Formats: sequence, structure tokens, C-alpha cells
Amino acid sequence: MSVKSLRAKPLTVSPLRLYKVFRAPMVMFQSSTIDFDGDDEFGPNDLRACLKSHFYEFSSLGDGHCFFRVLHRFLTKAKLYTGDEIQHFKRVRARLIGSGDIFPEIAYLRRLSQKYCSKIPIQKYGRKQDVSKDAMNYAADSQAHGLLMAKQLSGTGADGYADSPDYEACATVLKIVICILQTNGKWQVFPDDCLENGFGDRPLMFAYNQGSVHFNALEPIMEKFKARKDTIETIQSQMNITKSQACRICAYFFHKRNRIERIRNDIFYLKTYFNCNMDIAIELLHIRVPLQNNIQTTIALERKLMIAFSSETFKKLLTYGNVETRAGFKTAPKLLRYLQEKTTYLTQRDGRDFTIDQIVNIYLNGD
Repeated sequence: MSVKSLRAKPLTVSPLRLYKVFRAPMVMFQSSTIDFDGDDEFGPNDLRACLKSHFYEFSSLGDGHCFFRVLHRFLTKAKLYTGDEIQHFKRVRARLIGSGDIFPEIAYLRRLSQKYCSKIPIQKYGRKQDVSKDAMNYAADSQAHGLLMAKQLSGTGADGYADSPDYEACATVLKIVICILQTNGKWQVFPDDCLENGFGDRPLMFAYNQGSVHFNALEPIMEKFKARKDTIETIQSQMNITKSQACRICAYFFHKRNRIERIRNDIFYLKTYFNCNMDIAIELLHIRVPLQNNIQTTIALERKLMIAFSSETFKKLLTYGNVETRAGFKTAPKLLRYLQEKTTYLTQRDGRDFTIDQIVNIYLNGD
């Protein structure tokens, strides 16, 4: 009897994605945690490059207190409540029949927000806050109603929803940064001055406003943050640009599976055609995506729309904007509408006619 030799078949095994099996522990996220744009800290520019897919999402109860539920969850996991505050919650809960859910904490956070917006100094339970003269108080009615419902251990309707004054107040008093992702992929940041001054060493809270003013909690997936950083470094290397520019390109164009080659070619075409710097070229592409045609056809069609202008004027008009604030850049159709509206306004205001050259000079001078 003959015996056949057995050979093991080679197996193809894909690497195990551990973050899908074992969730990472909560990360106390600060500006020093990771950096995308090369300034050695996580700030507003880095935040713009973050997508919803970079976070775990945790649902919150839709009882009208969802923002404060997300806030309480963050403060608890990050251990940011003071000892006095924790003891206060215990004393309140001891007087309740049943657990009371987290309504003692919700009521407390609502009261902090209300006091700040009412310009009342906060000096209690380990918190001390001198109120800014600019504290927003237009949400006074909704704050009062929401607080009343929380004290009654009840949910609230739209009359008690949190609003931007609450986000600003809580971020300021609790000394945190609140980053809110909108359904359009854009971020809101509180306190407002963080957009200009950076996040400093304050803990960062992430939340998702999924529409209808309902908030869920977000927690960073650090593996995906690191992968995003790798993508930015790849863009920087392949395009031979600064890390800050690569971060902006990633934020603008890499929401889906975009190829670096196409983005690079489009940006360099704009840079050459308009004889502008890289920062302006990036903005010129950003305001035109998604493209209906390729970039060459798009610019050719815009040039036909503005055939009354010289080539030099056409280029000056389309490259006029502020790179720092990323504002002012317009496509040809939007620019023509703006110039027409500007002409009508100035004619009515001054009671005289203006030539197109005069309107162009007024526009380019920032008037």
C-alpha cells in the first residue's frame, strides 16, 4: 500500500483589527495627544481633518437633556468633577426616591450654565468663575425651563433644549474645550476664542449633533487618528509641501477614497494657471469641489463667463481672498452675482453709475 505525502496548504490571514474586538480605554484627549499640521499640538486646523469615522459614537437618551448627558458622561469618564461636586450629587440623590437617573448632575450643569449666562459669579463646589461681560443670555427662557424639568426629574421638549450659550458657558466654567461635529462634517468649537488662541492644555470633549439638536458622545479611536496622521504625512511627501498644507488638503478632500495623484494634479494646474502660491491654489480647488468636469474644463468655462474681463483681471479677481481666514474666494458664477449686487447697491446708495472697472477696483481694495 502506497502512502501519499501530505502538504499543508498556505493560508492567507488578514491582520486582526484589535480596535474592532477590544475597544480602547477612554483617552483623556488634549492638544498634546497628537498633531497633524506640524505645530506640535492638536488645534482647530487638526480638528478639521477629523471625520466621524475616527470616533466611537455612544447614544444618549433623547429627553431634551442630551447635551448635558453627553457632558456628564465626559466629565465622569475624564474624572473632572471636583470632590465637592461628587459629594453634592450624593447628598441630593440620598433625598430622592429611587435612583433619580443622573438628574442631579443634569440640574447642576444646567444651573452652572444659567448662572454664567446671567452674569452671576460662580463660587461653589470647587468652582470659581468670574463671568465675562460678553456672556450670552438670550437663551434665558430655555435655560430656566430645562432646569425646572431637570429638578422635577423629567425630560423636556424643545422649550428646554441646550443652545450655543450653554455650550460656551459650560466650556468656560468647566475649563474644557467642547468640539461639536455637525451632520455636514463641520466642527463647532467652544469657547469661541479657542479658534484663534488654540486649545491650550484643556481636556477636549467631542460630541456629535446628529440633527434635530440631538447629541451623542464621541470618543477618539486613536488607531484611526494615527492613520489620519500617516495619510497627511504621505500627502506632504508626495506633493513636497508643508505639513500644514497637507493637513488642509486632507481636511478638504479626503472624506472618501480620493487619490492623491488627482488632487495633486488639480492643485498644481491651478497654481500654474493663476500663477499663485500653493495656499491659494488649495482654496481655489476647495471652493469648486465636487467638480462637474475636470479642472481644466471648469476653469475654461469660468473664463468664458468672464470674457468681458482681461486675462489679468480675471486671474486677480478669482485669486482674491484671505488665506488665513479661508474666506473671500469665489468661483466665476458667484463672483459675477456678487459684482452685480455690489453695482446695484452702490448705484442706489450714491445716486450715480459705476463702470465695471470701478467696481472691480472697489472689490479688490476690500471695500
